[in-house]
Amino acid sequence: MQSDDHDGGTGRPRRPTPARTSEVLRELAYSDGERATFREILAGLHHRAFGFTMLVFALPCVLPMPPGIPTICGFALCVIALNLIAVRRRLWLPSAIADKSIARADLRRVVDRALPMLERLERFCRPRLPILTEAIGKVFIGVVVLALGVVMILPIPFLGNMPPGAAAAVIALGVTERDGLVVLIGLVTAAAAIAIASAATWAAILAIVDFLASR
Repeated sequence: MQSDDHDGGTGRPRRPTPARTSEVLRELAYSDGERATFREILAGLHHRAFGFTMLVFALPCVLPMPPGIPTICGFALCVIALNLIAVRRRLWLPSAIADKSIARADLRRVVDRALPMLERLERFCRPRLPILTEAIGKVFIGVVVLALGVVMILPIPFLGNMPPGAAAAVIALGVTERDGLVVLIGLVTAAAAIAIASAATWAAILAIVDFLASR
């Protein structure tokens, strides 16, 4: 679809797309309507939809969460990752997720609390190393995030799903702001997270084997 400077058929100038994610969120939070669907939020994020949605589902797993939450977040990350691997231009999510809505007042409260931290992070982020955030880079990111999502779905003992959640959050921030350096940091973190999860899983398997052998 070709972009132009006017709304189709109205002749009215279009508002320029906000430059940063914080500006997009502010516009969405203070738009008209009592409720906002996740589909509407994604539409407003444009090219940031992949990274921002990834961030939404990664952040809950950065901290200890009740059983079930990491599984849901891991499944959502796997869906996002498959979109990246398939080189989709628009993010597809199941209707069960995309059509969920949030009260605009609640969205405003969340955005108002998140904006100060997000704006501080945006001062560090800037478009760079595009090879890691475009084309083949996105496919590779998808493969890594798919692995992280699978790890988060599994009942990992000890540290649980926090390392892969943190790695996915860093990658998501880099994708959202098209910052290849941040993505690279996230990929290194992902390698460490997968190694930690593998070691924890192997230790648990050995412990179970030893327990069964001693009986």
